[in-house]
Amino acid sequence: MGKSIVFARSHDHAVLLQRTFDEMYPQYGGKFCRVIDNYDPRAEQLIDDFKSPANELTIAISVDMLDTGIDVPEVVNLVFAKPIYSWVKFWQMIGRGTRLCPDLFGPGQDKTKFRIFDHWGNFDFFEFYYKPVEPKQSKALTEQLFETRIELAQAALTAQDHAAFNIAIELLAQDIRDLPQKSIDVTENWRSVQGMLQPDVLKNWHANTVQTLTKTIAPLMRWRNIRGHSEAHDFDLLMARTQIARVRQSAALADCKAKVVDRVAALRINLSQVEEKLELIQRVKSDAFWTDAAVEDLEQARQGLRGIIHHRNKISGGGAESMREVDTPEDVGLIEVANRKSNIQPNDMKLYEQRVEKMLKQHFIENPVLQKIRRLEPVTEADLEQLTSLILTQHDGLDLGKLREFYAQAATLPEILRGLVGLDADTIKKRVEEFVHEHPSLNARQLRFLALLQNHIARFGVITVERLYEAPFTSVSADGFDELFADMTEDLISFIGSFQPAPGRNAQLDQPN
Repeated sequence: MGKSIVFARSHDHAVLLQRTFDEMYPQYGGKFCRVIDNYDPRAEQLIDDFKSPANELTIAISVDMLDTGIDVPEVVNLVFAKPIYSWVKFWQMIGRGTRLCPDLFGPGQDKTKFRIFDHWGNFDFFEFYYKPVEPKQSKALTEQLFETRIELAQAALTAQDHAAFNIAIELLAQDIRDLPQKSIDVTENWRSVQGMLQPDVLKNWHANTVQTLTKTIAPLMRWRNIRGHSEAHDFDLLMARTQIARVRQSAALADCKAKVVDRVAALRINLSQVEEKLELIQRVKSDAFWTDAAVEDLEQARQGLRGIIHHRNKISGGGAESMREVDTPEDVGLIEVANRKSNIQPNDMKLYEQRVEKMLKQHFIENPVLQKIRRLEPVTEADLEQLTSLILTQHDGLDLGKLREFYAQAATLPEILRGLVGLDADTIKKRVEEFVHEHPSLNARQLRFLALLQNHIARFGVITVERLYEAPFTSVSADGFDELFADMTEDLISFIGSFQPAPGRNAQLDQPN
């Protein structure tokens, strides 16, 4: 095996992969395959070891660190063990394998190719769903923070919250004072910078002042040096958004509160720096604090905690052991092999499915059988035969019966078709609204999770419980939906199950080959 990079989804995932490899191949002594990410203080040394052709480190499991900017000519295998949504990053990751390496396989045997193992259908995603757009310059964290504080000042002025307005003004002034004076961009705009620091200019808050802050000063914030303090500034950004939600009395406050409490609850109280703030930590975690916390209280909490926020456990639940694992011994006697007599090869099945999907979407509106399937209404075998005849008549070479052969034996043709064309948006929306009505105590995070669930089912027609432990659902709760819906897990599973056809409800179509 040549040098290989495995692109993992998270630190937990990477550790699990390495542990599994070590269990399967203990003879390599844990040095052949290593995790390389920013959780390891020796990451830079490990990268150097991986770059060295003579070093035994052969498989590098990367979490972002090896995605871009690393040149290891000996790499001949790339493993995409995570989904990629950025076109630029996708090709940068592929670039890790394109480096030429002479004599890699012996004298005169140069590296001429490399392999990609794509476990997440990334190539399909970018070929069929990606639409190129003009690249936009991303905003630095400091620029986002400055713009959010401008928004806080505007919100406080609208709400006539004098204390909140003064806090925002002082924070903006301090950000401006922290600009590097020797930066070329700052020097070129020095008159505007000094103008904003004149007495009462910010407090008067004229329209032209806001315009200068937004268009001229905010872009300069990217030149502030926050190296080593990014987590503190990220916490500042979260608290600024929380303060805005408090001033506006918006529903977003509940979501902001959850994020703040999650970060504070992860602080390692065994450290002396954190222990000194224990009273403040407990207060911020309490419901009493959030009942009547004003912007001033939130600002005091921000100032007190920003300096220690980096002392938190970034892996919830205690590391890789918190990952949900399924480790079932294999019983060879229970293995079933599907008998596929179709002339379509398994490698071509994805393209065949896409042709069928494109064809079905042409008949969404006028075909009553497809409408029934998308509305989760029962269909008969006669309905399916009618649909199959229509497809064979108008689209020679597309046989719906062939799809049935490539799925699990329990799958019905309506279920397969609904997986291709999705579910009627009104149907799923009505079901979700009924679930929300039955559970009036749902909080903001739970409602956001249900919104993601609604979008997924509307697009793909069905969903499995296992899918709920993956992105984008983990963006709401990293510990899984059972932690988020602790007191109603069974209700949610039952709700998801309602989108699966009951046994005998939908006809199956077994076409002769």
